[in-house]
Amino acid sequence: MHMQRDNEGIRLPKLLGLAVAGATLLAGMVVLPATQASAATDYGYNAEDDFRPGAVQSDVHPQLTVTKYLSLAQGYSPTGSSKDAVELSKNADLVPAKGIAFNVREVIPQPGQNLSDISASDENTYKVTANYIGITDGQGVINTWYPADTATNAPAVDISDSSKAVSFPGGANHWYVLVENRDESPAFKANNPNKLDSNKYQDAAPSFFGLPYAANSLDATDTASQVQGYIYHLHLYPKNMNITQFSKTVQSVKDSQNNVKPQRTAVAGDTISYKLTQKLYNTGVKTPKDGKLDVSELNGDGKDLRIVDRMSSSLKLKGEFKVVLHADGVDDVQLAEGATADYTESQPTSNPNSFGDNKMFANEAPSSNVSYYQFDFFNTLTKVKNFTPKAFLLVITYDATVTGDGDSTGTDGVANDAASDFTENVDADGNHQDPIREHTNVINAVIAFGAVQNEKTKFAALPDTEFRLIKSEAQPDEYLASDGNFYAEGKVPDGVQLYKATANKNGLVAFAALPVFGSAAPTKDAGKTVQAGDWLLKETKTPKDWRNPGIPFHTVTFGDAGKTEEQVAQEYGPHATIQPDYTKLGFGKFGRTPKQITDGGGTAIQFNNVPVQTYLAHYATSDADAPLALPLTGGRGILLLLVVGALIMGGALYARNRRNNAARA
Repeated sequence: MHMQRDNEGIRLPKLLGLAVAGATLLAGMVVLPATQASAATDYGYNAEDDFRPGAVQSDVHPQLTVTKYLSLAQGYSPTGSSKDAVELSKNADLVPAKGIAFNVREVIPQPGQNLSDISASDENTYKVTANYIGITDGQGVINTWYPADTATNAPAVDISDSSKAVSFPGGANHWYVLVENRDESPAFKANNPNKLDSNKYQDAAPSFFGLPYAANSLDATDTASQVQGYIYHLHLYPKNMNITQFSKTVQSVKDSQNNVKPQRTAVAGDTISYKLTQKLYNTGVKTPKDGKLDVSELNGDGKDLRIVDRMSSSLKLKGEFKVVLHADGVDDVQLAEGATADYTESQPTSNPNSFGDNKMFANEAPSSNVSYYQFDFFNTLTKVKNFTPKAFLLVITYDATVTGDGDSTGTDGVANDAASDFTENVDADGNHQDPIREHTNVINAVIAFGAVQNEKTKFAALPDTEFRLIKSEAQPDEYLASDGNFYAEGKVPDGVQLYKATANKNGLVAFAALPVFGSAAPTKDAGKTVQAGDWLLKETKTPKDWRNPGIPFHTVTFGDAGKTEEQVAQEYGPHATIQPDYTKLGFGKFGRTPKQITDGGGTAIQFNNVPVQTYLAHYATSDADAPLALPLTGGRGILLLLVVGALIMGGALYARNRRNNAARA
């Protein structure tokens, strides 16, 4: 983590005479090479699958790529080819899982048994002869493997050192069991500020396979014409079933021209499609205290199920909500809103109550600039009782426009939360449980820092302080907009938004969804490249009794410049917040480090569950030592100035008269 570096003090005469000039530029645009893959196919496979007909080629070292997804539904039957990704991409509910460890164990049957006796889920059916481990990147992918301890399954080498990576042996009769390793997964570690919820997570099922992998050609129209061979680059897509009764997912991100983005990156003006999903059952049997809401347990009084969606200031509802009952292979049933219809929709102004003794959201939004949407089911039961599948989903979908307003919840930038509570949300003893809570985000560029008062107040938060981004000191009143240009207030083109960020009650200032994804990437499918930004930060509104610094601060510059959207997703994951180099955002005499804040009795301000790296401290209008402060006026202050001025003028007249008299003598 970068720490804020104290800049040298700025002398008052220099501040009065000339503002700090020049912006720090980020040198170099590093573009990493994209993975080379031919679009040509061979026997129905992609070239990267390396399918070769005929007998095993012992001189070829096989490869294994594992891509891990979080899933709400079972997948389809895989082929082991990279072509499976095409089918998987049709399911918008799939989310790449970052930081998940997998072991690949080379195995042989137990003595006296055969390969057919091996069960991937039963360790007693095989013996481990070699062990490997890998951890998914931000795209959920493992394509580099390292030695692992056979007994503990932990890495046997430093896996941050790519030179320690190994390859799989060539030749026939190499059999492996793929097992998810939660203990070694960074996604579940206590020091991960955004760790996965173990209560909602179910490990992917183990699998057993040979490498290279025996397979038939995929392009044959009948069995007789199939060609037998081996896949030398096997692609596996293990998924876990999300065991929660409620979930929220991002379905897509569209740009301002309504084009679906290849990566879920967001800037102001984009449209995000969301999906809320609640599981329901229709077994016809009431099973109290099982945590599952069955149709037979519905009362029809509007208090069976409550779902609440909370949008930060970075999002604004676009259009209307659509609510349906859904099951695969069955036509959706549309539900109607209204007191005499299926459900009631409302917009609370604060965190709503659950059916228990708590709130729908555990954390109170630190700003009033949030939007709540509450859905209460069921007012009538006709439609839901006539929906015949034994298990189905209640689905709420909607679109939201990404705005230029700074995030008001303090998480992720383009933050969105949802929660569900229902009558069967109880434990085995019948005690009502906390609502089931979900959080979503998309990849976006943010700036996060603290706006605080002075040492006298122990650096208390300074809410309602507003900030904008400008291009240069020569254009102090033209602000960054969603199209990447700068405009004065009132001169913004249609469809374009100005960015601003306002400190919340905790003192957090967070710009969100900044336009850093600019020029075209070197490859068609990689998205666009991150731009450096190189903006200046300006405080545009300051609360009463506190002094506006009056100068722009240098420089907001993003160190990930030159990376493609795909590379950013691969490195940081699908929920990444790209942040600038805070060591280059110099607040000078107004700046404070996190240590200075806490040593002075202040409270560390957090963004996305991590302390911010820099603070902007303010001077009260009554502080005499404030940079850029004006001289005291009025009362004795002006009287003393007048007296001193009179004495100086009197002395000057006296000296002049003496010179004149001497000249006449």
